[in-house]
Amino acid sequence: MARSLGIPTRIERAHTPFGTVVGHGGDDLGSSPAAPGQEQHELRHTMRTRTTSLLLAATLSAAPMLLAAQLNGPGRVHVAVGLAAGAHGTEYTETGTVFGIALSRKTLDGAATVTVPIEVGVGVADFLSLGLYVEPGSYLDSSATESNGLAMVGFQPRFYLVNKDRFAWMASLRLGGSALQIDREEPFIRTEARYRGGHFGLGTGVAFHFSDLIGLQLHANYLTNRLTLQDYRVNGSEIPLDLYEAELLTRGVALQASLAFRF
Repeated sequence: MARSLGIPTRIERAHTPFGTVVGHGGDDLGSSPAAPGQEQHELRHTMRTRTTSLLLAATLSAAPMLLAAQLNGPGRVHVAVGLAAGAHGTEYTETGTVFGIALSRKTLDGAATVTVPIEVGVGVADFLSLGLYVEPGSYLDSSATESNGLAMVGFQPRFYLVNKDRFAWMASLRLGGSALQIDREEPFIRTEARYRGGHFGLGTGVAFHFSDLIGLQLHANYLTNRLTLQDYRVNGSEIPLDLYEAELLTRGVALQASLAFRF
């Protein structure tokens, strides 16, 4: 065994005029002792190799967890329900035709909205989710005499500018349609108007998750709607729209807070 490991097998003594010198002799096969410092060099090399292997194994083991430690990712499902309040500038244009001549009148006003945004999205990449939104609520203009209903629905891509495990900074795009119903009561007259049109929005927001399941989202959205009059009734009687048309254009900002879930 000692011979296979290259360990000297005998000790030689030499007598000289200066005293006795003790040295290692080779074994019967002529093995020589290791060079000075060779054992330490091999030991350091072995330790470096083992340390590198352990670090590599730890990195490979932690990689899936590091990749998964993001609020959004492929296959992630996001659901949010909240409340939004908005302030909007409005532009109402009426056009009537009298004896073949079109006469228009434009009115500028303001309106407030309170809505309940319901959002569902699915992650398609770490930086992107695609979803739908439905947002029913109410619309109140400056006259404050209307009983009305507002609904927005559409497609919503959402980009994750910062995507951490419990925090995200997001930018959203909204493309869809809107419907508005305004019922107005005045002395001796009651009118009902139904509008439909397109909806567009840009938004930014942040998400804070308290656990893997539940969190809070805060958004600020710029919204615009272009709605045309589809149906108009006075005291229950339908008014033909052949010679009369109206368009409502709204632009404004809404602040939104939502309870958010991810699966």
